[in-house]
Amino acid sequence: MSIQSAFSEICKDAKIANNVYVSLYRVDPFYGGPEEGGWWGNDVSLVASQEFVSEQLAEEAKEKIEKLAEKLSDDAKREYGEVCNRQIEWCEARGIDDPSTVFGEVDGESKFYVQVEHEQGDGESRGCRHYE
Repeated sequence: MSIQSAFSEICKDAKIANNVYVSLYRVDPFYGGPEEGGWWGNDVSLVASQEFVSEQLAEEAKEKIEKLAEKLSDDAKREYGEVCNRQIEWCEARGIDDPSTVFGEVDGESKFYVQVEHEQGDGESRGCRHYE
């Protein structure tokens, strides 16, 4: 008797795990350095993930979560703009022409996206921290 059939005898409604995940990711840009006029990279982090029993269910959930990702990206863009405006206003009030001399180079707003994957967290990555 196989393990699956033994398990199914006990759990009559058991389903075979397909390991299909819907994952929400955040992309955080960073300023790498001044070389060649400045360069930037991205870190991609897993925010949340849910396992589904089928690709179809995962795709259906993805469509709904994409709306959340869009809202989160819009909110992050707005918040980033507000921070930049406050820094500029602060510098202007003090006669400082270049906010980067006080606050450093700006990294950019975060963005969010959704992915259906078979390995949870497969989309995570850390950007290179040295100029190549």
